[in-house]
Amino acid sequence: MNRFKFVLSCCLLSVASSIYAEESLIDKQCVPEGEWITSQGKTLDKNSVMNTLSKTKVVLLGEDHDNPEHHRWQLHTIAGIYAHEPKMILGFEAFPRSTQKYLDQWVAGEIEEKEFLEVVEWDKIWRFNKDFYMPMFHFARMNNIPMYALNVERKLVAMVSQQGWDSIDDKSKEGVSKPASPSLEYLEVLASVYAQHMPKHGSPNSHEKSTEDSELSEEDFRKIMENPRFRSFVEGQSVWDRAMAEKIHQAITKDKHTMLVGVMGAGHVMGDYGVPHQLNDLGTESITTLMAWDGTVECDELKNAAVDIAYGIRVVKTVDEEDKKPHLGVYLDHAGKDVVIVTRLVEKSVAEKTGIQVDDQIVEVAGKKVTKVTDVVERVKASAFGTWLPIKVLRDEKEIELVAKFPPLEDE
Repeated sequence: MNRFKFVLSCCLLSVASSIYAEESLIDKQCVPEGEWITSQGKTLDKNSVMNTLSKTKVVLLGEDHDNPEHHRWQLHTIAGIYAHEPKMILGFEAFPRSTQKYLDQWVAGEIEEKEFLEVVEWDKIWRFNKDFYMPMFHFARMNNIPMYALNVERKLVAMVSQQGWDSIDDKSKEGVSKPASPSLEYLEVLASVYAQHMPKHGSPNSHEKSTEDSELSEEDFRKIMENPRFRSFVEGQSVWDRAMAEKIHQAITKDKHTMLVGVMGAGHVMGDYGVPHQLNDLGTESITTLMAWDGTVECDELKNAAVDIAYGIRVVKTVDEEDKKPHLGVYLDHAGKDVVIVTRLVEKSVAEKTGIQVDDQIVEVAGKKVTKVTDVVERVKASAFGTWLPIKVLRDEKEIELVAKFPPLEDE
């Protein structure tokens, strides 16, 4: 039970894990750097891999969202496939369907990078470092490769996770059809994830990661399966997988593209549990799954068919530039024109300590009016450790002045 638990826990729950391999993990590197290895342990040369992938309808490149080495590998792979099949298209988990017109404008060269990131509201829809993804976006633009927005709005996933699929009205479902029932193996993994995160945080999108690694007993699994909240949580994750699978299926059937390369979290790819499972249900079976292998996942998982092909990358210890900046610890959304509200707080964050509450409207930050999510993001990014940031919120029709106090760097 609980195969692939670590990666699925990180990726399915959008955990900003900042996990990078320590030197001790070199001993666990079952996929040598620079080599392509199948789940059967066969070594493939690059040309044969790219030739095979270029003839596959759907290629899914699993990633750890905050590991830059994974994104370099993705670009390397995309370029290799393109050399064999220039009619390829790219699909990204990062973008909800509502941003498709902006992806089209970007590829067409109608908007530049700064405007592109603003109109898609990158810091709202994805939040991971844009510099990890922009080389792939530029590659698509340079070669006129269509980009598909695979995802749906996160609020839909959250609604389903909290209320269940059948409680959501058709209009709010964004055209997503009822997901195929997950396999028993996927349920076991999700039950393990649920047991780690839900009792403590209460939300399937928490950015706090439990370090517990205990196996679920059969009795614990049975109890979790009987929990209505768990069933809704599973539906939420399945909707996420289904939404991406539908857009991929549409691209290669209705839109008749030769092939699609999907860039998404490894949790949606590993074990064929997530997106591949939903694609099979839709009738798409020509699928190959891949991920970069750097020692953070056990070698036995590759033998258990975590993915079809793994590529060995360098074991590194890296610090993301974003980690050098203070974090407020809030999730924001628009509640109308020029209205930005707090939808969730990260536990023990600066925001929580400041007294910010869910449903607060952020009116001002650093003495400047707030009309969009990026206003808050940019002003927090401009702050430094050890400094104070004035924030004005509207709560119950009353303006409240607060001061966020970022701790010194050594205390963060």
